Amino acid sequence: MFQSSVSVSARGGMGETTAEQTTATNIFTSPAFVEECRQRFGLSYHISYAFNCALSVSFAGKHILEVGGSLPPNLVFDILEAKTWTAIETPDYEDSLAEAGGITHKGTLLYTDTDVTPTKGFGTPLAARYNFLLANIEDLPECHHEKYDLVFSIATFEHIQKMPSALDRMYRALKPGGKLFSLFAPIWSAYDGHHLPEMVDASGRKVDRSLIPPWGHLLARPPEMYRYLCTRTDPETAATMVYYIYHAPSINRLFTEDYIGHIAQTRFKVINLTRAFTAPVPPNIQSTLATLYPGRAHFDNNGLYIILEK
Repeated sequence: MFQSSVSVSARGGMGETTAEQTTATNIFTSPAFVEECRQRFGLSYHISYAFNCALSVSFAGKHILEVGGSLPPNLVFDILEAKTWTAIETPDYEDSLAEAGGITHKGTLLYTDTDVTPTKGFGTPLAARYNFLLANIEDLPECHHEKYDLVFSIATFEHIQKMPSALDRMYRALKPGGKLFSLFAPIWSAYDGHHLPEMVDASGRKVDRSLIPPWGHLLARPPEMYRYLCTRTDPETAATMVYYIYHAPSINRLFTEDYIGHIAQTRFKVINLTRAFTAPVPPNIQSTLATLYPGRAHFDNNGLYIILEK
């Protein structure tokens, strides 16, 4: 069920191909076009992830449900060629991160830079060509069941707290034969899976995840991490960092094996379940982690590439 690691990218060996020379057959593998879209839409990994989905599953002519994001209308209609697009964003995610102060997280919340009006809650399914809902996927009501051809979700699964409920609602949202595409990282068991946001300490200095050694959040308990961070910054900032690493609800702290277990308990057919990114673990750290977390082994795994079918 669990496949070997692959390198996930929408980029291909296109040499010096320019955006103008790109044809319909290679548009999603052109490095020039990927970069052009990143600049045009002000996005980063979102473009290559979406293009990977376009190549493996396709958006064209489909009713899409995006979970945990809101890609721009011009991108999803003009380039990805979706028929309709319904985006669901957790309403309090950005607010919860903003509590850290001075963060650099950049979401895709559309209402900040477009004229798309967000709907609080789920509203009427497919009410418009582009629908932007402020809601949680695990609360998806019955009126949205079997309305979508594809559930598309990137950089989101590591933030979902109620994973069984979320997967169930995604399954119910799909028409028979519909697919779920997800690509996300880093997960909790990765070397940087703590998702520590950047913040400003008492001296006015920016501090971020670079202060945490690889797999340090797994090797240390909260008191040990606090003591360590107090040698790098002031106590108040250290305490805030410990909170975001171990207690904040913005991440779910699931291991690779947890995701596999949750997926195995759904009604989905697994088309692809692959380690998307890996980082070699030094033998001494691997041994220590295996002792600290019995039954866990994939500490080299940073993310997952998932295609499921209803």
